[in-house]
Amino acid sequence: MFEFRGYNIPIDLLNMTGGGTDSFEAISDGHIYLLREMLRLDSKHNVLEIGCGIGRDAIPLTKVLSDQSRYLGIDIIERSINWCNENINAKYSNFKFVHFDIKDQLHNPHGTRTLDEFEIPCASDSIDRIILWSVFTHMAEHDISFYLKEFRRVLKPGGLVFATFFIINDEIAASARATNRTIFDLRFEHLYADGCFINDPVHPMGAVAYTVPKVRQIVEASELKFRYPILFGSWSGLFPSSATDAGQDALVLYKA
Repeated sequence: MFEFRGYNIPIDLLNMTGGGTDSFEAISDGHIYLLREMLRLDSKHNVLEIGCGIGRDAIPLTKVLSDQSRYLGIDIIERSINWCNENINAKYSNFKFVHFDIKDQLHNPHGTRTLDEFEIPCASDSIDRIILWSVFTHMAEHDISFYLKEFRRVLKPGGLVFATFFIINDEIAASARATNRTIFDLRFEHLYADGCFINDPVHPMGAVAYTVPKVRQIVEASELKFRYPILFGSWSGLFPSSATDAGQDALVLYKA
């Protein structure tokens, strides 16, 4: 177990969030800082998190959101969702967690359903902020489009989305291959689909990158809008780290 702010977290589930025990708290702190800076997150907001994992953001958000706000976390790893409901929801009834049993080669290989069979369990125009850390970095265009269209449905007008991506072009790819700044040897040498590159043909959704034109096309089709220009992260070695660096590249989108 790993002790984190009053919770004992199973280490095998913690490791599935990306990063290990040595970086868990620092990553959590960085996430909350970015959400406050980029989304102006405050205590009154209703928050939806896709890929909530073992509660790396949910646990600190229990100290940010008021008991009148609502948080919903969704993940495809059932044990993580069960742990969050048994531990976080048990203390904070306004924090709820839902399992999507979606088949995924790496994270839920025994899943029985596809994303198209689900609907985010939120009323239309009910959510203020949506967050996704390293979720679209493991998804094909079809599934990203599903989520963005659902986000447009559940967001309140003016509501914001913070989502990380890997965004690629020739210069970024060359830098990533030369610097190799991550432990995942991110090279994105394999074309998977139009505007989409993968790192490993054996595990195609292990790491997925998109070109800027493809990202803009996907966002435009969802009818969400860019709140800021694309925030390029330091993962490739091409862009220096900054106060708003999420490591990966990030989009902040809004519902007009």
